[in-house]
Amino acid sequence: MLTGPVVVLGSGSWGTAQAHHLRRAGLEVTLWGRDPRALEAVQAGFHPRFFGEFRLAAGIRGEPDLERAVAGKNAVVVALPSTAVRPVARAAREAIPQEALVVSTTKGLELQTLLRMSEVLAEEWGRLERISVLSGPSFALEVLRGLPTAVTAAAPTLPAAQRASRLYHHGAMRIYTSTDMVGVELGGVLKNLIALAAGVTDGFGMGQNARAALLTRGLAEIRRLVVALGGQAATVTGLSGLGDLLLTATGDLSRNRQVGLRLGRGEDLEQILADLGQVAEGVLTARSGLELARRHEIEVPLIEETHRILQGEHSVAEAVRNLLARAPKAEM
Repeated sequence: MLTGPVVVLGSGSWGTAQAHHLRRAGLEVTLWGRDPRALEAVQAGFHPRFFGEFRLAAGIRGEPDLERAVAGKNAVVVALPSTAVRPVARAAREAIPQEALVVSTTKGLELQTLLRMSEVLAEEWGRLERISVLSGPSFALEVLRGLPTAVTAAAPTLPAAQRASRLYHHGAMRIYTSTDMVGVELGGVLKNLIALAAGVTDGFGMGQNARAALLTRGLAEIRRLVVALGGQAATVTGLSGLGDLLLTATGDLSRNRQVGLRLGRGEDLEQILADLGQVAEGVLTARSGLELARRHEIEVPLIEETHRILQGEHSVAEAVRNLLARAPKAEM
């Protein structure tokens, strides 16, 4: 285990679950967020908005002041919505200790730049070599409950990835390491969009054959994009690709799947998101993922049609017709 004080930036469900896990590992943990009431509740051992009466690990310290939260920490865990990563990182820039381990656990692309979250953090904080990413099939509630979970820690070098692994490898959480940051991050990003599309498939009543076909061809689109950006095809079949896709596309705790299910049933996107009350990164990823594919001249018909459904440009029926009408081709 890595020792020393740790701060988790982001008091949502995923950030709170990580703070709980790290505290149970015996670390001194501070949780930062924008909602003082949520931080007070976490200090008292609860987060009723996300986890009801579940009892959190004792001793998590809530800190609403960002600079105080990050000062003097050995590790900084980023568990923010993708849209908040740059502004929060910029605000914390002067207070981040130079030698702190940085772990990005946010799955998204910056909308304006199409940068991965590790790249955004590197621009704001410098020193890419100290930044790692954690990704894989990991519902927050199951991590909170201490159920078996396996994810991947990736960094530019193996020693850096191993350092991140030592931070999390405790109890029921098993950490694998990788130096393919591109593949690990993009797998975690793009699977949200394919999982949302799988939810649409189920909500529209297309059947299990259609769902299996969509997941398989969606994984092929993820692989093409990963390879085009310098990642490894093999990474896409690992925990941060196939593993995370299977979880998010079929698990009832998946926000992206829930959005897709309701879209497939004909509900309005704005109302779905209002009811959700949390970020479904697949909705944000649709535009940025498609832009990334176009920039690299990669064909991604599933991502494109899902984007059009989300934009209201195509109905689900129109999207299905367009996909089925495409000319036959070799699978590989």
